Amino acid sequence: MGPQTEFLSRTYHLGSFNQKSNATWEFVTGDETVDNWTSLLTIIDRPDAHTREEMDRLAEGIMSNYKAHNGQILMAKTMVGKSGDPFNYMVVAFNEAAEHGYELSFAKIGLTQKNAYVAVYGVRLGDPDYVGKAKAFLDRQSGDIGHALGTTAMPDISTLPRKEF
Repeated sequence: MGPQTEFLSRTYHLGSFNQKSNATWEFVTGDETVDNWTSLLTIIDRPDAHTREEMDRLAEGIMSNYKAHNGQILMAKTMVGKSGDPFNYMVVAFNEAAEHGYELSFAKIGLTQKNAYVAVYGVRLGDPDYVGKAKAFLDRQSGDIGHALGTTAMPDISTLPRKEF
């Protein structure tokens, strides 16, 4: 098993890496894969952004991309982490009515000493009453998820493997 990280008291292991446009690592839990996940932690290296202004433009581009893929922006704001460094945070819902579910994405766009990164915690919720289940999940969990994204140390990108699988 490859690199692991802890998030929300769960252990995630590396499930995939690709470099289609930017280096992207996807972490899954247990026996899940990147094809059948119910929760997924994605880290994206963004060497094209180095300053606060570039980070903000990156966040705007990500938000536009989410909207272009029928994402409903539930929240988007700039926050300050416990280190005092600002980051952009957004919560996006994708209605997957055909599957009776929602995919929720909690995204943090921040800066390291070298460049920007994007951390996305994804959750898939399915149920005959998926709308009610998604609302209840957001009411109970979104604060904890936002806090965890704002305070959890993400894996050091420079130590992650860069071999596609």
